[in-house]
Amino acid sequence: MTCRSQSRVKRISPSLIIAAALLFTAACATTPARPPAPISSGGERVEPGTVPVETVETDVTGAETGENTDEVVEVAETVDQRDSGFTPPHMAGRDVKRAAVLLPFSHPNARVRADAESLLAGVELAMFNRGEETFLILPKDTAGVRSTAQAKTREALEEGADIIIGPLFSNNIQVARDEARSENVPVIGFSARPEAGGGGSYLIGLAPEEEVARVVETAARRGARQYAYLGPDDSYGRRVEQALQTAAARNGGRVISSAFYTPSNDAPIEEAKQVASAINALGERPEGEIAVLIPEEGVKLRSVAPLLPYYEVDVRRVQMLGTGRWNDPAVWREPTLIGGLFAAPDPQNLTQFEQSFERIYRSKPSRLASIGYDAGALAAALSSVENGLSHAGVASRDGFQGVNGLFRFRRDGTAERSLSVLEIDAREGAVPIELGAETFDPPVG
Repeated sequence: MTCRSQSRVKRISPSLIIAAALLFTAACATTPARPPAPISSGGERVEPGTVPVETVETDVTGAETGENTDEVVEVAETVDQRDSGFTPPHMAGRDVKRAAVLLPFSHPNARVRADAESLLAGVELAMFNRGEETFLILPKDTAGVRSTAQAKTREALEEGADIIIGPLFSNNIQVARDEARSENVPVIGFSARPEAGGGGSYLIGLAPEEEVARVVETAARRGARQYAYLGPDDSYGRRVEQALQTAAARNGGRVISSAFYTPSNDAPIEEAKQVASAINALGERPEGEIAVLIPEEGVKLRSVAPLLPYYEVDVRRVQMLGTGRWNDPAVWREPTLIGGLFAAPDPQNLTQFEQSFERIYRSKPSRLASIGYDAGALAAALSSVENGLSHAGVASRDGFQGVNGLFRFRRDGTAERSLSVLEIDAREGAVPIELGAETFDPPVG
């Protein structure tokens, strides 16, 4: 049930807004103050309760912890399934639109299970805010297993799913995409790994490549031409470093040093020395300003960043850069990071979303919850457009304005995003110095 119904329109308007103002106003009487829907299909909305949602802070880029190899027990269905699609009794006779939500609710890793619940909560909140009364969520438990994800996708298609939201892991997305292709149903995956995109799947996760490209563009306008990387030697760090190489070259710069350390190393002294030596070797008058990218977070960031001034790098002359992992008030007090830049969604939108989520679910959302909201709101918005729940609708070149900013999908299924750039201030914390664009122009390939 929604607060108000929405009339159908004949076409998609430019920059279709999916983060409606309704989200940021007081919740109406039918908005749920309870956990997300149970892992079943088609149950009626219940009255608000008091049980909080389990949440966990997770890397918004969709870092994957591994596939679960244990199969799951099938969930018994309690409503009729007909040739026209899966329809619960209270929706009989309506023109039902269906979104299957595939997530690893029974994954053996508690953090992953919490991510799944948080994502579903975001999707459900979007449906309450934006979905019509004829929109049905079909949650499906993949357990993080490829074979189960494939089976659940087939089950969702047999139940008449018009769109698949999820899965979470890239290898699960690939099998869901291959299964859904037979019915020409789009898959909105939560991973940010590019290999999972294309061929009918669209990746709504926040990719580090987008963050690096945005912040380097801003640094270049400030005169940066020499770049260095100091970060973890893992899949995320390698993606960030490659993105830095690409963005630096695109903006007329070069990477003078890349130092990778073992992720478990809390004091990467030798790697910091390497970067410091490369910077100091440029002398007092380098050709262009110098910028250093450190894609770390939390306590680790506060221990790695100060190593540069310890090895005689004058951080007042160096532009410190980060990724969305810097979007944490706990790290903004680190003196080395003052004046540092990072790219992230507009913090005002996220703050409003978090406040609304906490008011409704009586628990703080994880960082993945807003991605779930954007995916659910996209589906709900397209369901009110004639032939919107299709590949053509999802791939609209005008894009969509969500909680995490303006985005659209490229032909390879990856998301192009319009992010804000924030600067760390000693008194005010992270201050937006450049807001993301409100429209895309021109289209990209």
